[in-house]
Amino acid sequence: MKFFNTLLGLLLIVPFGIKAQWSTDPNINNIICSLGGEQAIPKIVTCPNGDTYIGYFSNEGGNYNIRLQRLNNQGVAMWAADGLLISNNQSDTWLTDWDMTCDNTSYAILTWQDIRNGGNNAYAYRIAPDGSFAWGANGIALSNNGAFNASPKVTVTAANNAVFAWQSDNVVIMQKINPAGAVQWGANGITLSSSNRYTWPQLLPVGTDDVILKLFEDSGPVNAPTRYVLAKRFNSSGAPVWSNFTTVSNAGGISAWTQIFPFINDGSDGFYMAWHDDRDNNQRASVYVQHVNSSGVVQYTANGVEASTASSENHYYPELALPEGSTDIYVYWSEQNGNQNQWGLYGQKLNASGTRSWGNSGRIFIPVSGTQVLPIAARRSPDDMVVFYEEFSSVMNSGIKAMRINTDGTFIWSPTSAYVSSLQSEKGKIVASEFDNNQWILAWEDSRTGNRDIYAQNIQLTGELGPYNAEYGFIEGTVILNGGSGNVMQTLITAGDFTTHPNASGFYSIEVQTGTYAVTASLAGYYSETVQDVVVVVDQTTPGVDFLLEPIPTIGYIEGTVSLQGGSGNVTEVDVRAGNTHAQPDATGYYTMELGVGSWDVEASLDGYYTSVLANVVVEPGLMTSDVDFTLVPLPPTGFIEGHVTLNGGSGSLTTVLVTAGDFTTHPDNTGYYLLECEPGTYNVTASLNGYVPQTIEDVVVLLDQTTTGIDFSLEVSLTTGFIEGMVTLVDGIADPTLTTITTGLYSTFADETGYYLLPAEAGTYDVEAYNPYTDNQLIESVTVVAGETTPDIDFTLHVNKADMICRAFDSDGNILHQVEVTIVGPDSTFSGVIEQDSLVFYHIAYGNYSGQASYLTHSADAAATIAGDQHELIFNFLTVGIQHQESLKRLAVVPNPVSDASRLIIEAESPEILSGKLYNSFGNLVADLGNIRFQAGQNALLLNALFNYQQFPSGIYVFELTGQHRTYSMKLLMK
Repeated sequence: MKFFNTLLGLLLIVPFGIKAQWSTDPNINNIICSLGGEQAIPKIVTCPNGDTYIGYFSNEGGNYNIRLQRLNNQGVAMWAADGLLISNNQSDTWLTDWDMTCDNTSYAILTWQDIRNGGNNAYAYRIAPDGSFAWGANGIALSNNGAFNASPKVTVTAANNAVFAWQSDNVVIMQKINPAGAVQWGANGITLSSSNRYTWPQLLPVGTDDVILKLFEDSGPVNAPTRYVLAKRFNSSGAPVWSNFTTVSNAGGISAWTQIFPFINDGSDGFYMAWHDDRDNNQRASVYVQHVNSSGVVQYTANGVEASTASSENHYYPELALPEGSTDIYVYWSEQNGNQNQWGLYGQKLNASGTRSWGNSGRIFIPVSGTQVLPIAARRSPDDMVVFYEEFSSVMNSGIKAMRINTDGTFIWSPTSAYVSSLQSEKGKIVASEFDNNQWILAWEDSRTGNRDIYAQNIQLTGELGPYNAEYGFIEGTVILNGGSGNVMQTLITAGDFTTHPNASGFYSIEVQTGTYAVTASLAGYYSETVQDVVVVVDQTTPGVDFLLEPIPTIGYIEGTVSLQGGSGNVTEVDVRAGNTHAQPDATGYYTMELGVGSWDVEASLDGYYTSVLANVVVEPGLMTSDVDFTLVPLPPTGFIEGHVTLNGGSGSLTTVLVTAGDFTTHPDNTGYYLLECEPGTYNVTASLNGYVPQTIEDVVVLLDQTTTGIDFSLEVSLTTGFIEGMVTLVDGIADPTLTTITTGLYSTFADETGYYLLPAEAGTYDVEAYNPYTDNQLIESVTVVAGETTPDIDFTLHVNKADMICRAFDSDGNILHQVEVTIVGPDSTFSGVIEQDSLVFYHIAYGNYSGQASYLTHSADAAATIAGDQHELIFNFLTVGIQHQESLKRLAVVPNPVSDASRLIIEAESPEILSGKLYNSFGNLVADLGNIRFQAGQNALLLNALFNYQQFPSGIYVFELTGQHRTYSMKLLMK
């Protein structure tokens, strides 16, 4: 039995006694690491051999080390208590996201950033099940440059290669490493860039050795970007499979803090993705789902299907689940009222066309109430799915629960939910494994003992906790590849939920629970084969379950006939083309063509004839697609009209003028010259452009193969439009006039920095409205516009009644605190977030009284403020012991100077420092206040552009000052 084998293995691996299995008590849970200092950001993955890795940061010595623990499927830790130390290389005092996965041979692949060489660079490690370091004691450096290389991601392909992606300043870089540790995509990887910023990559393995990359294209401010979601497939050599990025969404409304999306395979090497956004800027978030197939074609409506159309509520934090073999996708989210102080959990089922199957508002699984519930993850089981969620008993303390849901939306367990962790404590960064060995496993940060430690717990398919003990036997056989270029070791053998791969000779042995199985062998590029009714008996081997896999042809054929409908052309000169493949018919018009498997646009062309195209001709493996026929029609005989167009006044563009003769049209070039090809005959020729009076020249004669010249036009400005002008004045506070929109409904414009606006409109009577996100709207009715005239003095006075609330946190010595969680209650809404840098900003909130609570480690602080025209800050002061600072710098420099986008502030300090930074121009005026900046002992290298929040400064000489408690340092910077 497998349970006996596991115990025997434990006796061999852990000589000092048997370690604890999974807890059966949700109030206890399994502790993974409880070293001194905090443990943070756990990651979890279950491997093909059934073992589970849990990785995490551990601050036991004042440095954020990386540790890793391996558990067998019974929950027994296979390595020493508190895990294996993977790296104690120097880290920063703050953390970014990191990643971990498992390869096909049950090795853990980890990637993170640290500052071991001074800068922020990304590294990769491969750890064997026995704890050895396959890629060396210090791993492999993914980057070694002066950029800020952050939040790396990793996935493993079916060919067992690890693919990494990370953000490096404003670009994304990808790299592939084989199991031996050799980089595959050049020493520096593949860099993806655009005129905007590429951020927050994610990876999905598809095919044999391909990946799909998701990233954001950000423009505008870093803290409030216009964020588009893009995806592209890359092959094993790193070349794009899709020629262009697929746009998942360009609707906008995605916040800077919405970064990692649910992103799962659709079962056919396409993907589903879900997110929430506020694309219509109505302060109500909604959940969207998009489906993209393996060819990069969007399957749902552009920018995603909205999971719920209930516009009065907020819909946040979606999670996706796709039961095995399902063509329906399931999405679950946090349902919140407008004030975000009541919470529920809703779901939706979307079919293959994106139709909402559970009503336009979704299905209620937990009704909205004053008890805070937030989704953690949705995971599939063999036939249905489970949803994990956090249920809060207070502002900070929570338990972890699960509910199993059928594909029809009904609950499976009774009662409907089960506790994973019932002990009420502050928890964070909860992660869940995929279903394996009849269970899911969760890991999380937990402050139940005061310090933040790492805990884990399993939950079985029945909703029970504790080890799952089953009886096992074996299936074995041989896989033979009958031709083709496949690697037999990449064949996937599947029996129920159990999988394995053959060895180099094709032999495999797989341990499964007792029962009857359909065993399948599958390999990309080959037809799958299944052996039915394979019986497995406890502690016995069922032999001879062999497979002979036939390669799937990669080519097919098309054939057809081309005919010419008149004219003097020769059918044998017709060019039939599909992609880069060409063929010519014989004298009877028949042709045939060999093509790769897929969908093709086939085109037939011949000089003197209209080109004909047949779209989406399907070529199947090894088969002939017949009747791809064409009939080519001769082009009519033609002549030409030529002339010049002149615009008398106005701001029109010559190249947008439309010159028309019957059914024939053209546009002039930028000099006004045009040449119009048309059939012989007599025409009335017209030149037209919006905003100008059209002009027609009648009875223009066109002769065969001749040009009729001198057909010139002089267009006058049309007097059908007029203008509305005025000023926008903002009172009672500070706001940006350029954010003000002035609209008549059909026409709109923005005010300039002085408040002045000029709005063009067709002659008529309008209601004119001014809107600014920091004010109430104002409407002026019945404004008359006369053609060719300006209606003046349509002025607006907008009362500022909103502001950007800035939240900051300080310790008792005045040092800025980071990673502070805040919850703030105001007159209309409740806000929550994390102060990750020096401050947290809530944008255009209503004036009024606000009170909040903040938590930092084990400490808390309260604050209250009245947000008004001259007060925008809410300050939390923690009564904590500050760090003593004694400013003593060995080195202070900016390199390079003159300043470029790559310049870094180099500080070498004898002890940790907190210094405030300011930038002055040559006139002594303060142009940038950087606030407090933390420096570690030793060398620090900070990207200057990031310190200045990517603000652009005019060329000139500037003075950069750093001020501590006892002295000020200054230096000159040259901006070009």
